[in-house]
Parts: sequence; structure tokens; C-alpha cells
Amino acid sequence: MNFLRKITSKIKTVAGAYFLNFFAIFDYLKSKNHIYKEPSISVFYQCFNQPKCVITAIKLFREFYPKNAIFLYSNKGLDMSHIASHFDCKYEYLSNGIDSGFWFKTKEDIISWVKRLLFAAQNSKEDFVMIMEDDARVYRKIKKLKFDFNCVKPCLQLGKDITRFLKIRNSSIPSYINNIYFGGCGGTLINRKFIVDNFSNLENLDSAVEELLPYTKKHFKGALPADGLITMLIFYFGGTVGMYSGFAEVGNPGIRGLKDNFLEMSHWKYYLRPFLGRIEVVHNDKSLYNVPLTEEENRIFLGK
Repeated sequence: MNFLRKITSKIKTVAGAYFLNFFAIFDYLKSKNHIYKEPSISVFYQCFNQPKCVITAIKLFREFYPKNAIFLYSNKGLDMSHIASHFDCKYEYLSNGIDSGFWFKTKEDIISWVKRLLFAAQNSKEDFVMIMEDDARVYRKIKKLKFDFNCVKPCLQLGKDITRFLKIRNSSIPSYINNIYFGGCGGTLINRKFIVDNFSNLENLDSAVEELLPYTKKHFKGALPADGLITMLIFYFGGTVGMYSGFAEVGNPGIRGLKDNFLEMSHWKYYLRPFLGRIEVVHNDKSLYNVPLTEEENRIFLGK
């Protein structure tokens, strides 16, 4: 019986992910209310100890957006100040950052991260803020965006209780969906004006987090991922969440990679890129993790 229950659960998971994949595509195709063509992009980037990745990610971004704002934070990691100076980034070292990085265990962790994102939005003028990570790469200018929050992962879902709660506040979640996906990860693009308009009132932001926390503790069991958090806040404040066609992901190695490749449209996009159109942003490229710096990169890192 346990074996049958596991098989049934897996089938439901796969069916649910495919349903949400096709819903995301349908939602993207029909959305015509707020289309941003070639939007301007700023960057919010929290890093730790991978200077080669930081240099590569920012260098690629600068090829297409040479003057746009970049907000670089080192979360209790290496000193990235010389990299920030080289690429004209606003920089802060977080001596009181959190050890869990993009996973939040307390309300204080959540609020401090969102305040940094808010600061980046308030102090830039671009249309959208990209959440950059060490494994994200920009290979072309962003051509078109349609949502307040652009980037979804249909195999990752918020849970039925959270979805039910958010549907009361947000009519953009269709009635026939009882477990909505969450989006996020390196390459996510969020409407800058939406962040400023909805997160600047810190009392309202605090109330939103208080309302969401009971659901997150039940569903995520231990730590809340940043991508889940920001998706819930966008939905909570009435925003829209969806895919963008230029985003793709590299699959993970091993069994997990096979599973993700099977379930995720962003992985289909990457592996079938000759047939599925242009790729603007790639996430989950960990090929440069722990790779030594070249002489040029070392000069940038050390400020020489």
C-alpha cells in the first residue's frame, strides 16, 4: 500500500507540474495588458564567496546594460569591493548577514532581505530589477516582459493553503488552480515601480509577512526560500506572476537533473534552444563554481 501511495503521489506531482507548465504558457500568450518591450534593467545581487562567478555575471550584464544600476552585496563573504568599483556597482558588505543565504528562518531575516531589495528599487530608475545570482548569465538584452514578476518554476508550488489564501486577495490566480507555482531564482525580473509602491510602507510589509508566515511554516518546514517569499508578496499585494520567453535553465546532474528536465519548461527551453527561440538569461549554470581566477580576474578582484 505504501508503494502504491508513493506511485500515486508521484503521478499527481508530474501531472500537476505539466498542468501548470501549460497554464503558464497559456497565461503568457493571452496576457496583453502590460507589455514592456526592451525594458531597462537594474540588478540586485547578493553574493558570498565566488568571485569568478560575480565577475562573469556582472561582466556579461554590462555588455548589454553598460550604465544601468547594479547593487552588489557581499553576505558575510569575501570582499567584493574592488569588483564593484571596476564595474561601477553600488556596494555594501553585510557583516550581519544571514548564514543561510537565500533561505530565511526568521521574520527578521525576511524583512532585512526585502529592505535591501526595496533600497535597490528606490535608488534606481530602470523599469525592472533583476535578482542576480552566481549561477545566472545574461546573454542578450531582455526583449519583452508581461508581468510584475517574471520567471516561474511550475514544479515548485506554494501549497494549497497558501494558494487559497492568496486567491482571496488576488484575482489573477484562476479559480481552477488550487496549488499555484512560485517563481524566482537568478534571472528573475520584478517591476521596479511595483516594489516601490507596495513595499515602501514598512508597516504594511510587516503585516503581510505576519499573515503569510503561518502558511509558510507549514508548507516549507524550516526555512522559506527567497523565491517563494517574493512570489507570495507579489501575489499578496495584487501583482501578476508569470513566465518570460527568454529565460532558460541548465539541468542539475544526476537523478534530480533527470526529474527537473522532465518537469520544467525552462529546461526544455535550454536543451531545445535551436527550436524554441532566443535565450536571453540562463540560470543554474554552476560551471564556474570554485574555479580559480585568471590573471585578469585576479587583478579585478584585488583592485590592481
